[in-house]
Amino acid sequence: MAEMVKFFYPKMVELHNYTPANCFIHKMNNWYTLSRKVLSKLGIKISKEQIEQIASATPNGITSVLSALREKVVTAQEKREEECKQLQRSNQPQNILCFVQDKKQAEGVFGIPMACEAPTGQQLIVSMENMVPQRLLDEKLSEIAEKDDAINILMQKVSHLDTLLQLKDQRIKDLTQQLQYLQERGKEGFHLNT
Repeated sequence: MAEMVKFFYPKMVELHNYTPANCFIHKMNNWYTLSRKVLSKLGIKISKEQIEQIASATPNGITSVLSALREKVVTAQEKREEECKQLQRSNQPQNILCFVQDKKQAEGVFGIPMACEAPTGQQLIVSMENMVPQRLLDEKLSEIAEKDDAINILMQKVSHLDTLLQLKDQRIKDLTQQLQYLQERGKEGFHLNT
């Protein structure tokens, strides 16, 4: 039973708390643990008499517990499905159809899936289920624009630094030539004086 509950509620059941048991007392301990730690949190109450019937394998002893668990699982699944549907409805554009003449025209529209093509001369009807919400698209486009601006500024700075580096290299070259000229001239003047 703990393994079955763990399948539907994996975070609630820690299987190491339940030892494999054949004797009545160990079965009782496992059922008390399951009742106290898990089933009570699901709102399923099991009396001491029910636990004794289940542990002693009385026919139909577990039926009420299984029915209550099934009801909780079905209710939880329906709730999750409804939440998913609501989330999908809130993230999808409503009442929008997109008609384009051909695939090239559709490629210019953001988010249009290209899974199908219309025959030549017919309109292509595009499903909106794979579209990105406009708000999210706008946010991402503005982030891209900001990053492009930052990249452009950095590229300008790099270009400016390259220019400065070239100027400094040229200045070093000019000063080196002047130094060499003065050194050669100084040697000539020294030889003339001696």
